[in-house]
Amino acid sequence: EALIKESELIKKLKPKFNVLMRDSKNYLFVGFTHDEFPKIILTHQPSELKTKNLKLKTIVGPFTDSDAVRKTLHLLREIFPYCTCRQKHSVKCLNAHMGRCLTYCCLKKSTQLQLQPESDRFLAVVDQHRNNIKAIKAILSGRNQILLKELRKEIKQTIKLQNFEKAQTIKNKINNLESVLNHARVLTDKQEFYPAIFKDDEPNFKLLGLEPNPKRIETYDVSNLHGQKAVGSMVVFELQKNGLYQANKNEYRQFKIKTVAGINDPAMMAEIVKRRLNNNWLLPQLIIVDGGRTQLNTVLKTLGSRKIRIISLAKKLEEIYLPELAEPVLAQKFGQSLKHLFQAIRDEAHRFALNYHRKLRHRSFGH
Repeated sequence: EALIKESELIKKLKPKFNVLMRDSKNYLFVGFTHDEFPKIILTHQPSELKTKNLKLKTIVGPFTDSDAVRKTLHLLREIFPYCTCRQKHSVKCLNAHMGRCLTYCCLKKSTQLQLQPESDRFLAVVDQHRNNIKAIKAILSGRNQILLKELRKEIKQTIKLQNFEKAQTIKNKINNLESVLNHARVLTDKQEFYPAIFKDDEPNFKLLGLEPNPKRIETYDVSNLHGQKAVGSMVVFELQKNGLYQANKNEYRQFKIKTVAGINDPAMMAEIVKRRLNNNWLLPQLIIVDGGRTQLNTVLKTLGSRKIRIISLAKKLEEIYLPELAEPVLAQKFGQSLKHLFQAIRDEAHRFALNYHRKLRHRSFGH
């Protein structure tokens, strides 16, 4: 509160020698509209929202860590889907196919009218969307336990009405929400930690053919521009004594692709893994490859007889590919904890590779 008050006074009084907080962009606010399907709007300047002809109902904030708010919303959207589309569509959007919105929210009126036989379903979706927004608002306002209490109460009511399917859906939401709240990222001394998998999630590890909480996880990614300046990355996460996974940046490695010409990501991935294995580095218990079936099979072949568990994680639908299964499995099927851990590691590998690629391109332009 003191920091926020300081920022407000600096913006108001504009002291000559303090320029860091004058631009009104230090703290984040989250606005909720009063539309048929309410929207969530992020802004550093809440006063400007009122001038944008928005049906604004509530503003929550300020939040001093905008990055944490954005990541929290990303996680909550998996549990409480809501609409983020800026324009209306004639067909279902990609978010609807991925379960991140409730389908009807971003359809054009003409398309909605064609769905009159499903009018009851439409009204139910409107109600569900508003309840989802209400839940997110409660969490961002610090009313987590109140929300969980309301959801548990709703379960009892639906069971009394013998609506067991709805009761199970609510129970899944409670479990996922508790998982998100318990597995929130911990920031200590600017180091990032990710909690290890709890007992309840151990069966999901076994479904992946893994023992719970592998001590070392490695992830690889490639980055290039139409095959040019191709590079690869290796990032390492290790299980700490405190039960948290931490990135071991001393073990990170970057690779310039030497043997592959043109656009061939699987072959580039194979080169990275081969060069990595040629070094006498500690072997991981799990390898996560960014990509789909092709990348998985290529790296699997490169591993040879080494008994290292490998999976691939595809970005588009967040699907996990396993060597022994013909079809991919949605990551969320293995639980929110596992999904968030794997996403975090995969995204870190992508960031590390992309930064190296940009650095090489920057050098080539003579800067």
